[in-house]
Amino acid sequence: MTRPAFHRPAAILAALVLLLGLTAPVAGVDGDEYVRLTNLKRASVGLGPVSLHAAVDQVAVERGNHMAAHDDFTHDMTYVASRLTALGVCYTGYGEIIAYTTRTDYTPSNAIERWWKSTGHKAIMTGNYTHAGGSHARSSDTGRMYSVMVFVKLCGASTPPPSGSDTQFTRLAGSDRYATAAAISKSRFGGGASTVFIATGAGFPDALAGAPAAAMARGPVLLTERGGLPSATATELARLKPSKIVVLGGAGVVSDAVLSQLRSYAGTVVRWAGADRFATAATISARTFAAGVPVVFLATAGTFPDALSGGAVAGRMAGPILLVDRDAVPAATATELARLKPARIVVLGGTSVVSEGVRLAVDRYTTGPVSRIAGADRYSTSVQISRSAYGSSESVFIATGTNFPDGLAGGPVAALLPGPLLLVTATQLPSVVKTELQRLGPDRVFILGGTGVVSGTVVNAIDAALP
Repeated sequence: MTRPAFHRPAAILAALVLLLGLTAPVAGVDGDEYVRLTNLKRASVGLGPVSLHAAVDQVAVERGNHMAAHDDFTHDMTYVASRLTALGVCYTGYGEIIAYTTRTDYTPSNAIERWWKSTGHKAIMTGNYTHAGGSHARSSDTGRMYSVMVFVKLCGASTPPPSGSDTQFTRLAGSDRYATAAAISKSRFGGGASTVFIATGAGFPDALAGAPAAAMARGPVLLTERGGLPSATATELARLKPSKIVVLGGAGVVSDAVLSQLRSYAGTVVRWAGADRFATAATISARTFAAGVPVVFLATAGTFPDALSGGAVAGRMAGPILLVDRDAVPAATATELARLKPARIVVLGGTSVVSEGVRLAVDRYTTGPVSRIAGADRYSTSVQISRSAYGSSESVFIATGTNFPDGLAGGPVAALLPGPLLLVTATQLPSVVKTELQRLGPDRVFILGGTGVVSGTVVNAIDAALP
């Protein structure tokens, strides 16, 4: 069982919980042991140690005692922050992980092992922190043993080696694609949003075409299942308090039952859809952009990577993304291009995804150039898209190039911050992306998704590549 909690922007921050089933000998409360065991795990992935900090350890003791006294298995990040401040701790980032078990044979090593097997908890244990503390306490009423660790990065403290830069890393992730989209939304729309876009989490075309529209409306894209609203999405909607919700796609991807659920979160709920993905993208464009747009981006409807990176740039440049087949311009796309009369058209991706014939065919819809942005593969294409829009950038977003869900919600946020969205593999930083990061020189890097899609190894490689 995991729950995302409060995030601060100066490190990879999260707070999650885990229900444990543990076996081992009994041990006492020992902050030194929690930190020692954590450092063994960090060393196993090439990270330097965190240090035990007396005040941080005290906060961990207090949190464990509170959970045990009240049988309250929840985070209280406000308490953690206020106590750290009251104890004179100057910090730029912090995180918490908690767990409980009803077993009597408990030691800190049990919690450490289970946390290490959970991608969210492991992200905190391997995060950009310098100091930590840990504790546990048992409830006299239920017999539950509550364990907790608190991690901080102290003001002015350097990250434990091998960290090689002063860049701030923030991982925006949840337990699944729906919770990740909610985490991305919360990172940018902390004060709420008047308009929220909802798209299926099972496919990519509608959400990707919706990214520029969401950026124009200054609202997030959240994801849903076809037949029901995921709890993470419902919770984020309740927090955002929108006045309008726009559902992207037809009833085949987002059912009318979901629309009924959404009406409890906003006064206006509308559906923008067409007969297929091409017509849906055209409808989204028509509802958002007036004729005479500065640019239209064309992407294949067959794969996601080019539109994923392109959506962030399209939103920044106030132009839509329309979809095409490899060798044909669908009628809905042609009709919308004729209405838009764009000043120029940009084709995203190489000729293997959008043919030269398509590029030549759309020339009739603009008086300006029809250009192509492409690289040797999806990773280099994301770099070329970045280079087309940014000379440098204080912020960069990183997403996996091998699957779409975690990056879907990133487009509007990247467009608004702004910053390019670059693609990596789960375990490697492509050399062309490394070179682009060095050219951009970002102060902040946002990782979209958990360590299963963008590993700590990739984050460390990015960190090492930056000055």
